[in-house]
Amino acid sequence: MNIEIRVMTEDDVAAVLVVAQSLPDWFDEDARQRAIPMDLRFQDVFIAAEDQKVVGFITLYVAEGRVNIGWMGVHPDYHRQGVGAVLLNAAEGYCRERGINELACYTLGDGVDYTPYAHTRAFYFAEGFSIYQRSQTDNPSIPEEIKIKKQVD
Repeated sequence: MNIEIRVMTEDDVAAVLVVAQSLPDWFDEDARQRAIPMDLRFQDVFIAAEDQKVVGFITLYVAEGRVNIGWMGVHPDYHRQGVGAVLLNAAEGYCRERGINELACYTLGDGVDYTPYAHTRAFYFAEGFSIYQRSQTDNPSIPEEIKIKKQVD
């Protein structure tokens, strides 16, 4: 597999949204219909493409002295093939370019028994992330949230 990582262009937006739509187990309807399309306009976005076909994306923004992952998604046909790791590598490069040594995100906590996010947490932990904050929320879709980060050299 030959995956190219590049900055998203306007021509890529529809294809990124197709990837997001393919992930209903991770992104609820509000995320797919409202939040992701809006955030694509205001966050920095990298896409993963194979033969010009968008197969994954990651959105990034700076807050609290960290580069934060807003959204990351890989089309299910490309799960467990290294696409997520390549997208994280691009995010780490983004950190280095800005002189920021932490990459962070939040995700569903491990107190919630939900297999898709168990895989998500395992992926992030295997990539060197660790929990720095845990909280309960009033959002029924995410009753427990963990914030995770990794050091970027």
